[in-house]
Amino acid sequence: MAFTTSSQIGVDLNNASSTQLFTLNQSVLGSDDSLWQYVVATAALVTGQLVAIQPQGTAIALSTGFVAASTGGLDIGVAQFPISSTQYGFVAKKGTNLYILCSGTVPPTTQVAFSATSGALVTSLLAAVGNTAAGIYITTSASTAGLSCAIGIVTFPRAAPATSTTPMS
Repeated sequence: MAFTTSSQIGVDLNNASSTQLFTLNQSVLGSDDSLWQYVVATAALVTGQLVAIQPQGTAIALSTGFVAASTGGLDIGVAQFPISSTQYGFVAKKGTNLYILCSGTVPPTTQVAFSATSGALVTSLLAAVGNTAAGIYITTSASTAGLSCAIGIVTFPRAAPATSTTPMS
């Protein structure tokens, strides 16, 4: 996907940089009704990978450990291009036609969840309780035995609260 337009001069929503060009955590608007946040990667990130954004603006691949340990909510973004460790770039917080890394087959309109594979999604039936994702909607299927990118809509991704399957009496 190419996000060539932005509300700010000098913003590149398609490439990482080894030089810090903006304030960490700075937000900008992009095409396709997208919102982006400026981060520095603490490890190599791949296209479509979900990342946990720390308060200081560092980004690391999202893991189920982050989801389980989070009590005050997670700040999650989606990398739209590779970002090497210690490089700077923008990650998507909101938008349409975004790449989303998936593990296995994830058909459109299916409830998704955070997988044990860092930064990827699976169908919610394959995930542990409490790892269901909200704010992510797959529009074009990803179907492979390994990792692949689907296309989807992201609206401030977050962990959905765990729900009980026990009927109320």
